[in-house]
Amino acid sequence: MTFPSATALRTFDSAARCGSFKAAAEDLGVSPTAVSHQIRGLEAQLGFALFVRGTRRIDLTDEGKRLAGATGPAFGQIGAVLAELAGEQTLTLTTTPAFATLWLVPRLRDFETAHKGIKVHVETSLHPVDLARDRRIDLAIRYGVTGSRAGTFGETFGIYAAPALADGLNHLKPAELLETRWRERALPPVSWADWFSAWGSEIISRSSIRVFEDEQHIISAALAGQGLALLSGLLVQDHVTRGWLVPVAPNKTLPGLGYTLHTHETKRELRKNRLFCSWLTEQLTASNRVWS
Repeated sequence: MTFPSATALRTFDSAARCGSFKAAAEDLGVSPTAVSHQIRGLEAQLGFALFVRGTRRIDLTDEGKRLAGATGPAFGQIGAVLAELAGEQTLTLTTTPAFATLWLVPRLRDFETAHKGIKVHVETSLHPVDLARDRRIDLAIRYGVTGSRAGTFGETFGIYAAPALADGLNHLKPAELLETRWRERALPPVSWADWFSAWGSEIISRSSIRVFEDEQHIISAALAGQGLALLSGLLVQDHVTRGWLVPVAPNKTLPGLGYTLHTHETKRELRKNRLFCSWLTEQLTASNRVWS
């Protein structure tokens, strides 16, 4: 059998990853007609169908699934090696907007100074990115319920307030309470109800609760002295260090969720990924020792 062309196999791999010829065309920068032509030519050469074509979608045949299981890792490894040989050292990662803004971005210069030649490009999303489909992404830092997975970094929630509010706080007088309800409703919230259940109301009196959907918004409200905020100690680490926020009842905290590192199997051994994962692990471990 004559070995199929690299173009045909790359087109097939893109269509298999993207789930449609139209999406594959956008991925490859060609027309949907060109993608369809390449796939039909490849099927004719191989002598069997690779896709079941429906009205609005395509599905891999059993043969197509087997071939996709080989082309995906192969093209991923080729791309990774070519990038390193060419000295292309841009590391693209995706994470949540709050983690990027409040913790990661302020520390990236330290990494880039220690590892000259590697530039980090950060993209943010509230929803997980499919690393098998979006091969631009080298690493994903995801937030959620972590369990016992390796590469997991937990967080602790505590009460924080602006210094002026904390200094004048009468513990017997109700203060407005601030909390976050995630936009991603599947995530379990860390709420004042949880805090009162754990610690009672002797120190903080129950009062009205204002709910925010964004960590940056609740932090802005806390900085403005609008109430006592239930916040991740990790995300407000820099605010506390600079004296902009202070912990209230620092020994009475709640376990939060956590962050996990993810990468596609074809990129796991990339030098830039290994260096960044090692650096991030050190930074998060140090932060957890101080702020958890």
